[in-house]
Amino acid sequence: MQKGQIDIVKRLILRRFLNKNMIGMNYVNRQDIQVKKIGGNIVQKAIDNRIKDSFLETHHKDCISINPRMLKSIGEYLEKS
Repeated sequence: MQKGQIDIVKRLILRRFLNKNMIGMNYVNRQDIQVKKIGGNIVQKAIDNRIKDSFLETHHKDCISINPRMLKSIGEYLEKS
C-alpha cells in the first residue's frame, strides 16, 4: 500500500510545484510541503525519489524546486498518469 501512496504523492508534488511556479530559483523548504491524510515519511520519500530522478533539484540543503531542464519530461510524465 505504501508504494502506491508514494506514486500518488510523487505526482501531487510535481503538479503542485508546476501550479505554484516553483521552477528553478523559486523554491520552497521541503519541511513546508504537506499532503493531507498522508504521513510525512511518505512525502519525504517521494521527494527523495524525485530528486534522484532529477525532476526536483535542491537549493541551500533543505529547499527544493522543479529542475527547469526537465520540464518537458515532467509534462510527459504527468500526461501519462
